[in-house]
Amino acid sequence: MSEQTPEVGVVVFAGLWRQGTRLIDVREAEEYASGHVPGAVNVPLADVVASPERFAGQECYVICRSGGRSRRAAEAMNAAGARAVSVSGGTSGWIEAGNEVEQGVQR
Repeated sequence: MSEQTPEVGVVVFAGLWRQGTRLIDVREAEEYASGHVPGAVNVPLADVVASPERFAGQECYVICRSGGRSRRAAEAMNAAGARAVSVSGGTSGWIEAGNEVEQGVQR
């Protein structure tokens, strides 16, 4: 795995999100349902780590609660050939910054 995983903060990510960037939320389904960035796709960390090659060749941003799990997921994805960027501050930072939040399960 790479020694340095690319990261962006919540403020920078908010601008990218408005442009329609792809976002993977690696929290567990219950955490995701309680509140997530609109448009985020829920793929729990264990699933990402078990088969990171499914993201090979893809560009995406990765978010969790605060940044730890998203960094681990992005490392695994990048090692498998993706271009993944972790969102530092995570969903907690997103909510604290007053950004839009959706609740409920993935559609």
